[in-house]
Amino acid sequence: MMRDSMNRYIGMLGIAAILCLALVAYGDSRIPVSTTSAQDMDADALTKAYVDGAMEYYADRGLGKTVEFYGNPLSWHGERYLIVADAGTHVLVSSPLIYLNGGGIDALVPGGQLGGEIDGATQQGHWFDAEGLNMLTGQREPARYFVVVEDGLAFMSLRFSGELDTPLPAPPTPTPEPDDDAITLAYVMDAIARYESDGLDATVAYYNSEESVQGERGLRIYDPESQTMLASGLFPLERGEDRLSFGTLVDLTKFFDGATAEAQWRDVVGHTRDFQDVPKRVVAILHDGLVFSSSHITLQENVAEATKHYVSRATAFYDENGLEATVEYYNSPESLEGNFYLFLIGADDIYVAHPIFPHLIGTDIKDVVGSDGQELGREIAQATGEGIWVEYLWPNPITRVEEQKTTWAIRHDGLIFASGYYTAGDEAFATPWKDADPREYTVDYVNRAIERYKRDGLKAMKAYYNSVASFEGQWYLFAMDENDIYIVHSLLPRLIGTDIKDMVGSDGFELGKEIAKATEEGIWVEYLWPHPVTLKEAPKLGYAVRHDGLIFASGYYPEVEDPEAYTKDYVQKAIEYYDREGLEATVAYYNSQDSVDGQWYLYLIDGTDGLGLVHPVISLTIGRDVRTLEGLIAGEPVGELIYDAPEEGYWIQFLFAHSQTSETLTRYIWAVRHDGLIFTSGYFNEE
Repeated sequence: MMRDSMNRYIGMLGIAAILCLALVAYGDSRIPVSTTSAQDMDADALTKAYVDGAMEYYADRGLGKTVEFYGNPLSWHGERYLIVADAGTHVLVSSPLIYLNGGGIDALVPGGQLGGEIDGATQQGHWFDAEGLNMLTGQREPARYFVVVEDGLAFMSLRFSGELDTPLPAPPTPTPEPDDDAITLAYVMDAIARYESDGLDATVAYYNSEESVQGERGLRIYDPESQTMLASGLFPLERGEDRLSFGTLVDLTKFFDGATAEAQWRDVVGHTRDFQDVPKRVVAILHDGLVFSSSHITLQENVAEATKHYVSRATAFYDENGLEATVEYYNSPESLEGNFYLFLIGADDIYVAHPIFPHLIGTDIKDVVGSDGQELGREIAQATGEGIWVEYLWPNPITRVEEQKTTWAIRHDGLIFASGYYTAGDEAFATPWKDADPREYTVDYVNRAIERYKRDGLKAMKAYYNSVASFEGQWYLFAMDENDIYIVHSLLPRLIGTDIKDMVGSDGFELGKEIAKATEEGIWVEYLWPHPVTLKEAPKLGYAVRHDGLIFASGYYPEVEDPEAYTKDYVQKAIEYYDREGLEATVAYYNSQDSVDGQWYLYLIDGTDGLGLVHPVISLTIGRDVRTLEGLIAGEPVGELIYDAPEEGYWIQFLFAHSQTSETLTRYIWAVRHDGLIFTSGYFNEE
């Protein structure tokens, strides 16, 4: 008896300590209860008042704040605490059993009773009897619950009426804050509640605003029927039906297409607002034909588990569909999930699938050696039925730069199934060409292509350099056979099969015939050619070498020595053209390709209504309000800044995505207000 009393005393001291810590963290908050004095209420009335107060708190603050407050011991009222579950009977709040948050409601009371009671609950609420955890005694005891359903959520609390002989196993110490899954799920449920109360337009507008973003937690609203991203608070470029090929959005929409009314979770490699790769946990819920989704950053261990899960799904696919279907699927882009892709090795250690580097197919993995000399292929070939982890340097398909990779490889039915994730720090994102001499880098790029041809053969070389994986900044390879016929051109693949000698520039220069004069010593040729960012003609300096009868070539676009001065001069000439020729002629000329000068072109806006008048590169901006434009980072008010341009002009800097490689670039815009119009042009630099 004395020991039981002592245990109870210690338990109460522990609860008091938790409450003290919570008070320090939250300050002098007040627990929402009925306005009627607690002394005038019986136990049932006090329990109901506690639930009513929680619902008032929810109506006033929203679900996210409700989860935050009632997930803290400070919210307890004597023996009463709040439990909130969603329509799928997943626990959102239960601070004494916080480790169950995100799990099924029946984990609180085994036997399915709570789920059944929630299904029968109404807005008027009802009472029922079940077991519950009394935090004042640490015992599971008979309890009387009151439950109310509002906005698809079940709010309930309980009071106790006696003791049971069977004690509940001691729960972990309650923490002051709910876990990340619960917060993210609450954030999504709050969005669904807003949609129900305010309608689609208002909800989309809110979740496309910076106000809705909570750190790295933003909302996506996706319409599966039209395949349109209606809202994306963190990443504005995702919005719209024509943005589903941006970044890893294709992989995300695959996940969305499988969403149901019950929350679905997935661990992925995503990116932050400043576009650093991080492990993330994504939740998606299908509601009223729309997918509501959010995510939060997780620990690195989650990515390791996600990698193993990706590989296990591949082995299951093989078991169900056979080798031929597996090879076909995992050699296709449809198999990619963010940074995850599968490479499949046959029983003889020969590659049979690799969607990123198809030139490896047919080669022996044991022959693969890293740039640092690590015999990574031999290590992967040692995979067992239990699976192994291998760390090595490997090109990231997103950045195309070598980064540290951790791969999970498992031998299954004689085959090796493998995938991995990248663990690079910021230093891995430093592009080797950024500070290099462009002329020297061009020669080096071409020489490396020749070495690959000598090492891997013609077929493998063509496969690699006809893929975007071979891009290195503005550098890409174009190659011709012994008859000067294009066999490689990843930027303009339509040229493959044509004769380079027939290539003539817009200025009449027979650039193809000049390049065809390439020797084994190499030659340089200067000509006009589409830039890989703007796809508009710009001066290019090409280097071509004849080797083994083939021509290997690449080149670079010489930078203007003073791009700021060049930009200002371009804008000033446009203003002078307008003053001399008038608006109609200015619109006609600067909407033509004749006005484009490399990466420089005019974006002309009506200074009153903000509508675009001229844009020769992206015609969709004509007639669109410039103030709606945002940069790559959520909330970056690029359009507002352009619209506010003064007569003396100013510079605007923002991030945008490379049109071919999705690299993050910085664009610098010079904007000047003149005669009621806004004249702008700009240039870009690699970040």
